[in-house]
Amino acid sequence: MKDSLPGHSTTRAIEDGFPFELVSRIADVESWRKEVWRPVYHTHKWWAQRLGSVFRAAIIGSLVSSESDVMEDFYRRCDFTDRVVFDPFMGSGTTVGEAVKLGCSAVGRDINPVAYRSVSVALSRLSETRLAELYGQLESTVGREIRELYQSVDSSGHVCDVLYWFWVKHLPCPECSRTVDLFSTHVFARHAYVRRHPEVHVVCPNCGEVFPSQYPSHVVACPSCGVGFDQHQGAVRGAKATCSSCANVFPIARTARAAGHPPEHRLYAKLVLRRDGTKEYLEATDDDLVAYESAERRLREMDLPLPSVRIADGYNTRQVLNYGYVSWDQFFNSRQHLALGLLAKAIADLPNSRERDALGVLFSGVLEFNNMFASYKGEGTGAVRHMFSHHVLKPERTPIEANVWGTAKSSGSFSTLFRSRLLRALDYKAAPFEIRVEAGTSRAVGHKVVGLSQPMDTNVVDEWPRAGLRQGDTYLSCGDSARTDLPDGSVDVVITDPPFFDNVHYSELADFFHVWQRLWFGWSEERTTRQSGEVQDTDADSFAEKLAGVFRECCRVLTDTGLMVFSYHHSREDGWSAVARAVLEGGFVPVQAQPVKSEMSVAVPKAQANSPIDLDVLMVCRKRKQDSRSRVSDEVALRCAVDRARSRLTRFNQAGRLLSRNDVRVVLSSLLLVELTPGRTASEVVESLALVGSTLPAEDLFAAQHVSVSPEETGLFSLPT
Repeated sequence: MKDSLPGHSTTRAIEDGFPFELVSRIADVESWRKEVWRPVYHTHKWWAQRLGSVFRAAIIGSLVSSESDVMEDFYRRCDFTDRVVFDPFMGSGTTVGEAVKLGCSAVGRDINPVAYRSVSVALSRLSETRLAELYGQLESTVGREIRELYQSVDSSGHVCDVLYWFWVKHLPCPECSRTVDLFSTHVFARHAYVRRHPEVHVVCPNCGEVFPSQYPSHVVACPSCGVGFDQHQGAVRGAKATCSSCANVFPIARTARAAGHPPEHRLYAKLVLRRDGTKEYLEATDDDLVAYESAERRLREMDLPLPSVRIADGYNTRQVLNYGYVSWDQFFNSRQHLALGLLAKAIADLPNSRERDALGVLFSGVLEFNNMFASYKGEGTGAVRHMFSHHVLKPERTPIEANVWGTAKSSGSFSTLFRSRLLRALDYKAAPFEIRVEAGTSRAVGHKVVGLSQPMDTNVVDEWPRAGLRQGDTYLSCGDSARTDLPDGSVDVVITDPPFFDNVHYSELADFFHVWQRLWFGWSEERTTRQSGEVQDTDADSFAEKLAGVFRECCRVLTDTGLMVFSYHHSREDGWSAVARAVLEGGFVPVQAQPVKSEMSVAVPKAQANSPIDLDVLMVCRKRKQDSRSRVSDEVALRCAVDRARSRLTRFNQAGRLLSRNDVRVVLSSLLLVELTPGRTASEVVESLALVGSTLPAEDLFAAQHVSVSPEETGLFSLPT
């Protein structure tokens, strides 16, 4: 039996009765291992990926009446086969995929071609048999060739695979011209849980010897040359370096920029995989340097094309430009260029098919871990820290060069990502599962629940069919979502996660992948993914104008009784003013705001914030003509917003979750926006937000929080197993 979409007089569950605290508990578990719980959205890097469990609940809540139990529907096999869900900012495809699982016809659009290609491959029908055949061809040919580039000898003189080469950037001292290695510490390898596993590996600053040590130690003596030094203190402190020869202190970025090119690198160590399967840290030898020089010569002789596209100035590229980088090919050393070029060529030469495209997207994802911006996380976890761990292009002073093809114990390689990304995604698509959180345990433990969703065997089309989408079709397109080819009133629900206006500029970072995709697979003629219509801007007015254009298009294609729901958060008043303008000028009014868990709690931008934001708000909007609420004064709007915010905080507290100061502000600001909009123009709302925003009692609400049950009972504050 189909779930019926309520008529326009019926309130949806996401407007009244949405269990945000229970959904957030499920999302909490998902957030720690998103690539395991929702692998289909992680076949390729994209930024600010939201949680599948939140968007599953949001779709359900937008399609059932307030009399329905969303959590009951969450854990049953729903049937929305006659409903169309549209995401104009599809990113990694979370909304589209969750809609497919619920039986909806899904429409996804993104202006960035890297996002479009990734989602298109992830959701397309792929033959696992054919994929395995093509992978096998690569493994027996170019795989063997690449593995030979990553061979050395262990301490016994036996030939072995190199897991990782260790490099350090260096600069000439501006005062005496002596070379300064940009080590901030001489400990270059440690366990992720160093208190439990205190053994570390150290490089001697005098002779280059690599030797084991204990992490708590400070002054150590090199067993080779006898020189003593503080193992935790290198030449670098913050943004400056000190020359050990003349004691001159100099700024690193300015010195690199003055040279007109990025800092050079020195190979100093390696981690090898011995024949018996054990690992060994060793100093890089003269033979290792000769092998690297051989790869350099081979690269020149083969004349493989390189992605030598100039890096344009931008919010997220300025940091590397200040370090002397000018083109995307400078992110890689010669051996990486050789290995990646050989692999890309071998994939491009495969017969044209969806499976070949999937391997091409996988190759693009491999770039994230195999460049001179990647670093070493150490033992006890995935060893390679990918280049976007900080959401910016941050130059790495001690980069790691991983084995591009990989071994059984590699991290971030083509062979390991083939299994952990592509094959895992195929398994999930065939048998999707949800997360059920075990109650009453000391940790928030999630269990897989299968059979709640239909297989993600969708037919992906690249143009709107004349007769409309057939049942179960998925329409994906690449372009400006302010202009689509969707018919008027063809969409039942719009659910999306717009870009964040003053943080991560997706196209500036996506160009890193795009220049390779363009070079080898011919997926675009454009040299950049940056476009004038991209909804991403440091200027609030420009952001609001562009977002309003997309929302106007959403208003056109949405049925009169449909909802537009989007996730959002911001800690400043201008962020809320910008989104208020976009919503109202787009033809909508916000009628509800539901706080939910956002991305991973330990993401770097959060971990480094004084008051991290752990929540998104699902802003629930109707077309303006569907809103029958009356205008109220600023004072009444504020009082209502405070009362509703207090109620939401209480529900979170009763579920065992305390919110940060900025989380409280996000909840209060979103509800104030809901209360201020009836009967007002966009400019009037912005004016009221500016007046009332300064009087928000967020600190009082934050201080008044309490937890009625212990975290041990709920498990919400512990890392799930």
